[in-house]
Amino acid sequence: MALSLALLTLAGGMASAQDSSQQTAAAAAPSSSSAPVAYDISAYDQMSKDMGQTMTETFQLRGALQRILAELPSLPESMIATLQSKSADGSLRWLWGALVVIVIAVLAGNGASLLFRRWARPLYAARFTQAPETRTEKIAYLLGRGIVMALGTLVFCIVAWSVAVLLHEDTEAGRITVMTGVSAYASWLLARLIFFNIIVPYSSQYRMLALSDRAADGLYHAIRAGVGVSIVLLSICLWMSKLGLAANAHKLALIGAGAFSMLALSAIAFHWRKDVAGAILGSSPDTSGGPLQFVARIWHVLAILYFVVAFGASALRILLEQPFAVGLVAAPIQSLIAAMLLYAILLLIIDRLLPRLDTRRAQAALVSDIERSEETAGEPANQAANAAQAHAEALENEAARAPYRELLDHGAGILTLVFASWLLLQAWGISLQDDNSILSNLVEIAIVGFLGYMAYQAVEIAVAQAMRRQKPAGDSHEAHEIDMGGQGDSRLSTLLPIFRNFLLITIVVISGMLILSQMGIDIAPLFAGAGVVGLAIGFGAQTLIRDIFSGAFYLIDDAFRKGEYIDIGGAKGTVEKISIRSMQLRHHRGALTTVPFGEIKHVQNYSRDWAIMKLAFRVTYDTDTEKMRKIIKKFGQELMNDPYYGPMFLDPLKSQGILSMEDSAMIARVKFMSKPGKQFELRKVIYAGLQELFEKNGIHFAHREVTVRVATEDGYVIHNPTPAQIAAAGAAVAGSVDIGTEPDGAPAAQPAQ
Repeated sequence: MALSLALLTLAGGMASAQDSSQQTAAAAAPSSSSAPVAYDISAYDQMSKDMGQTMTETFQLRGALQRILAELPSLPESMIATLQSKSADGSLRWLWGALVVIVIAVLAGNGASLLFRRWARPLYAARFTQAPETRTEKIAYLLGRGIVMALGTLVFCIVAWSVAVLLHEDTEAGRITVMTGVSAYASWLLARLIFFNIIVPYSSQYRMLALSDRAADGLYHAIRAGVGVSIVLLSICLWMSKLGLAANAHKLALIGAGAFSMLALSAIAFHWRKDVAGAILGSSPDTSGGPLQFVARIWHVLAILYFVVAFGASALRILLEQPFAVGLVAAPIQSLIAAMLLYAILLLIIDRLLPRLDTRRAQAALVSDIERSEETAGEPANQAANAAQAHAEALENEAARAPYRELLDHGAGILTLVFASWLLLQAWGISLQDDNSILSNLVEIAIVGFLGYMAYQAVEIAVAQAMRRQKPAGDSHEAHEIDMGGQGDSRLSTLLPIFRNFLLITIVVISGMLILSQMGIDIAPLFAGAGVVGLAIGFGAQTLIRDIFSGAFYLIDDAFRKGEYIDIGGAKGTVEKISIRSMQLRHHRGALTTVPFGEIKHVQNYSRDWAIMKLAFRVTYDTDTEKMRKIIKKFGQELMNDPYYGPMFLDPLKSQGILSMEDSAMIARVKFMSKPGKQFELRKVIYAGLQELFEKNGIHFAHREVTVRVATEDGYVIHNPTPAQIAAAGAAVAGSVDIGTEPDGAPAAQPAQ
């Protein structure tokens, strides 16, 4: 010790001599433009001061530890001497009397608390169901039971204090002893009711944690015993300190109590590590590789490491008489209890705002509504069908609400974690209210990030559900099933993705700006720079601006929607994707074309409102047109009554009679109006049906043919030509007629003789 002080004195003297020599040299130097450069050594001075302070605290710690260890052998004698000093005759009779008063007061308080619980238990038990269905019912029951138990503890305190005041001797030592004993027992009752309602050992139907009955019972009893012994040891330390125990002996007792708490909590964490890991994973134990799985696997290692470090820090602070020395080991337990209470309250608020819609009560309400509607319509009631319909509607309603509840639950979990961390930092004496501290800025940044994250997720969920509701039935199809004119999405489904992207970008930009502002960065130059950059982009990217504005006006005019078949002149196909500057068209043969909006001159939409299809066919001249009209009309009525094809029609199939006459056939035509995209499927059905009906009713389709009549040189027609005359005429026709192909690619018909 003397050597260390000498070294410190020598170092201080050398530093003073160096400063004096520097000041003398500075005074002797002439003032000129070539003055010596002055070096800033304030950082080195601060470092030297910090190192000196650390060395001083180290020496103080070593001295305090030596003094406390010297007190260890005589600690029991010191405690007994302190107790004897409170009696005039040096005996411990006052202590035994105080202990008797404590026992009587505790028994009286327990009796009163037991009577209160027996009176109150039926009152709150009748308000809750014995088979809870939702977490709201479980949390409400546990909170109600906790309040009743807390009131029972309050009754215990009132009765026990009253009995203690009436029975204890009017001495300071006795009063301190009785107060400490009753307070310690009341603290143990409070801790017991907290863990009893968190772990829920005897009522598995109300348990929120994923623990088995065996694990819950064992963990509850282990924690209750460990907490009880820790409270007793800490109460003895405080009691002896108030009675005048020496400071070093008191520090030693506090360190011993902290060591027991550290060992007890570490043993509990190690022994129940698997059961608590299952509770951490909850109902999703198969999330292998995720962060929750990692935490569940190593939580006991982290907990034991914290208990050891916290005990070491607590012992050092006790030895150096620094603040925030007691309670560091149990600080995470206290923070966890407060956080779980906050989380339970937040879940109750969430379920109050968004109650579940698939409960038995909700399904019973739906069944009542269905039965009321059937009664109004005069239909017979079918209980099984009504229950099935109500169950399906309840599941559908809950599926639409569940994403919002899950998002709020996630947000509540984040707030709970932040609250627990704040309590833990407060227990260590770290304040987050200083505006100049880094932690305070981090908290503000975390708040902005949390709000931005919640808004981002809420927009994603809302837009996704709105798009799911707007999606037309039967929208899913393979690429080879794409037909011209298929019905597209609604206008809202087309605009929602663009609106979602705009909102998400806005949220990200605003959150980023606020975070930069909280970090101390001036964001005003960023706005000015963004304006200049935007102006430059506007001049240099006029085509891009044209595409963006053209697309905006096309969407405002509702010229096309996602899923519609359009023709823009240079390309045609189904609108597959719409971005801020272009769209993608999928041709019915599979080709994908990307078209900037600025290059679109006109849009021809095949998928809007309705479609008219006109079908022409050729019949022979001997066809009974009236009979054909009736056949077509009857066939059209059958198609309208068909359960599959009927809803596709907007107007039934109609005959338009004979359109024109050619050399070898009459051209007849039919037409119908259908939903967009359905006309091609109906065309195939109509052609096949007409062919079958015409064949059954003796109506023949006409084929293309050429009739050759053999005549003499003076124009006289030979009615019965000989084979030689027919062959000669055929050869002449073959030489003069150009045999090509039909428009559809089939070979042209040969001239008929």
